[in-house]
Amino acid sequence: MKFKLFVLSVSTIGLFFMSAVHADPIEKTSDVISIPKAMQILEKGGYYDFRKIKVVREYNEIEVDALNKDGHRVEIEMDLYTGDIMQEQLD
Repeated sequence: MKFKLFVLSVSTIGLFFMSAVHADPIEKTSDVISIPKAMQILEKGGYYDFRKIKVVREYNEIEVDALNKDGHRVEIEMDLYTGDIMQEQLD
């Protein structure tokens, strides 16, 4: 009886560890810039009146609709990690 209980315990523990091995990997958050930091960077570049701020992780970018220093509505694509402006186009 004790042997059966031991085998059952070992089997249960084995299943537990087996499921842990096949668990989804934990996504480690990289140093992405925050939305307030992105706005700060854009304000220093002369942008204002932010209307849309969207994080697009698929492309590692932040999309922002704002006015540029000339007063034109533009769509800006920023790098999610560095804050560099990758593209600006009139909206």
